[in-house]
Amino acid sequence: MNKQFLSKRIPAFTLLEVTVSLLITAVVIAITYTVAHIVTVNYQHYKKKQDRIVTFNTLDQLLKKDFSRPGKMIRTDTGLQIETTDGLISYAFEDKYVSRNQYALQTDTFHLPVRRVDCAFENEDSVSGQNMDRLELQITLEAEDITLIYQKTYSAHELIN
Repeated sequence: MNKQFLSKRIPAFTLLEVTVSLLITAVVIAITYTVAHIVTVNYQHYKKKQDRIVTFNTLDQLLKKDFSRPGKMIRTDTGLQIETTDGLISYAFEDKYVSRNQYALQTDTFHLPVRRVDCAFENEDSVSGQNMDRLELQITLEAEDITLIYQKTYSAHELIN
């Protein structure tokens, strides 16, 4: 009975076949892990870049909106102040960021490097405490300097009051 059992072949994989299949599986897993890592790193880089662009666009839209509001714009030591009927809006331009304080209720910080800030009133440089009607702001975004120019048109009533 023992001889009969030994003479029967049982269908199974050889040790060499199992080793080759494990090697192929290991190579596929290593390639998958490498590709997943590359995709993750590229996505994170893309997301950071898009976040900086969104920050830049938000700042640009807020400056455009604030420049179109009725009221006086006054140059300050650190930036500008907008006197509206609802309250004060102030901007501070620092080397590494721009901050915006609206009605002393909310402060937004935009992490964008500021290279240059020029304020003017009727084409003359504006100093701290004086009215202004033009802002030229140079910001670095993705290793490129971008100059933004905002112009405010005053009514006679705004200038007299």
